[in-house]
Amino acid sequence: MLLIAGGGADPNIALLARRAALRGVAHRALIVPSDGEPPRLAWRLDGDTLTLDGVPTAPTALFLRHDVFAHLADGRAETALTASRWYQTLLSWGLAHPAVAMPNRGHGARQTLKPLVLMEAMRAGLAVPETLVTNDPASGDADWITKPVNGGALTRPLGEARADPAWVAAAEAAPTLLQPRLVPPELRIYRIGRCWLGFSIRSAVLDYRAEAAPRLALAAAPPALTGPLGRLMDRLGLDFGAADFKTCAATGRWLFLEVNSAPMFVAFDRVSGTAVTDAILDWLAPRAS
Repeated sequence: MLLIAGGGADPNIALLARRAALRGVAHRALIVPSDGEPPRLAWRLDGDTLTLDGVPTAPTALFLRHDVFAHLADGRAETALTASRWYQTLLSWGLAHPAVAMPNRGHGARQTLKPLVLMEAMRAGLAVPETLVTNDPASGDADWITKPVNGGALTRPLGEARADPAWVAAAEAAPTLLQPRLVPPELRIYRIGRCWLGFSIRSAVLDYRAEAAPRLALAAAPPALTGPLGRLMDRLGLDFGAADFKTCAATGRWLFLEVNSAPMFVAFDRVSGTAVTDAILDWLAPRAS
């Protein structure tokens, strides 16, 4: 049985559960609502038994996402803490059972640190943009971009950010990441077990996440990229994730930006005719029956 676990407002979890039901995959959706009564979980370590709503449960596969949507909706610290506790509990259960199929078991509870990943990407053979990690906001050229070292905010033009006193104060207080501005198109490559799926992304804005409807389409996942990307993800313990590439204005070649160990996939699944969710279920479902 495949356990699909996450927050009630996470469209990725809802989509995967619906697709599993349509395909007849034996599964259970453990959904933690942002309001209302949560499911009842009891993991008794002495004897190693797991019950959900009082029913003994023995999943053979697990797909888990950390719920960020509830906190985005209400901004309450308690909501983020609740989501973290559910995620840590279920991740701990999955990692404690090596026979259970789950994405990124080798990654475990590690963080995906952006500067480290960029260094490892270069070592794996991927081209990356010139990068400066600094708490000197006067560094870099005005036509560069800035993004947080730890994510959580959109990419901004550096010149625009320097005109924002709040950004300057934050950039002086702690390091931020500065890079030359790249140009469209963008390429996203999903790794789902042994499957690679590529998508082109075209957007009129710097960070396509700020656009309501960027143009997405299936695209080739070039072996020249998936080869070194596979080496990088193997080093990070990631057999599931999505890497983003963007075009160098001077050379036209793809430059690696980042890899996400828990990527969103609803929009990409839609334009691919369910290729993403089907690949996830093809990977996990044989262990779920």
